[in-house]
Amino acid sequence: MTPPQLELARRRLWLGITNVGFWVLLSVVGLYCLVTGDTSGMGIGLLAAIFLTVLATQAVFDFVGGIRLMPAPRPSVSNFMRGWVRGVFGHTIMLAAVGTVSATSIQLTGGFGAGIVLAMTALVFGRLQLLRAVVGGVITEVPHDGETIVIAAVNDPSFTGGIIGLGRRAKNLLPTSWMSTLPEPELAAESSRRLWQIANGLPTRAFVLILCWNLLGTFIGTLVFQLAERPPTVALIGHACWMTLWTFASLLVLPALSRKVVLAADRAAADSGHAVRAWIARFPELVGENGSPNAAVQTIFYPVPSAEMRLRQLAQPFTGFIPGNLARNNLYYSLATFTLLGRTVHCNVGRPGLWVFPPSA
Repeated sequence: MTPPQLELARRRLWLGITNVGFWVLLSVVGLYCLVTGDTSGMGIGLLAAIFLTVLATQAVFDFVGGIRLMPAPRPSVSNFMRGWVRGVFGHTIMLAAVGTVSATSIQLTGGFGAGIVLAMTALVFGRLQLLRAVVGGVITEVPHDGETIVIAAVNDPSFTGGIIGLGRRAKNLLPTSWMSTLPEPELAAESSRRLWQIANGLPTRAFVLILCWNLLGTFIGTLVFQLAERPPTVALIGHACWMTLWTFASLLVLPALSRKVVLAADRAAADSGHAVRAWIARFPELVGENGSPNAAVQTIFYPVPSAEMRLRQLAQPFTGFIPGNLARNNLYYSLATFTLLGRTVHCNVGRPGLWVFPPSA
């Protein structure tokens, strides 16, 4: 990466830290008020006012990330606004639906667990439809090297697609731009990496582990803050605040675990004879980030290791349990817990297509 690209990546990292930190601090304040204040007057009107205020505040961060700190080719303000308005509309409708399911869950079951299960199930099987609603790009299925892959025309230089679905019926989603610009050996290397993950059940494993993580979080929050004993509106606000903190904890913990699947997929593709080294060297240019020379920063903020680390590890055999792509997938599935954090991290802020498919390897 060039010095300007590295500087832009550094500034985006600080934007993400500021954005996430803002909502984490506000969530702490919200929980403090929940515990110490009088919540008897909280009703649906207050919930709606908070919801609109949150969306308006996040818009400020989105404008900075999507206009000021967008990697090339940077969109014009008018193009950004058109894409952003559509993205926010689709994302907000989904967030409101999750809130409705969560409120119903606490009323009928005394907890938010059932709502999270339903919401995550809808998110995993409706991911492609949500991407279409958020970005409006053309999405098609095409045959490629004996497999059926899905390609999406998403106008974001860092869009990498990912794996959609679970089990053996999961499919590889690639950006349309990669099909026309990437050398065939490198495209085959990335496809091989993803097909290896599907064949080994890693998308399903990651989904189950993320579901368990979120269910554990909501169980703790509901118990500690006695949310089941509060009015549904108050309980939903408390749930959103607590799960924001719980998702923040996952941002610190899951990247270290997620690096294992990146390195293992690299090793598997190399063992299959693909041009993995060339692909790894190109990848940072595509996504606009390449880890960090600071070991602590890399461990916490970059689930995709730097190219240097990936190439170094490629020469060594990989062993041990592989949990799957937890960190970047949980950015998407955290929507099921009624939080915005999946939209606020440094790679995603201001970029609607990445709210559904964060950059991943």
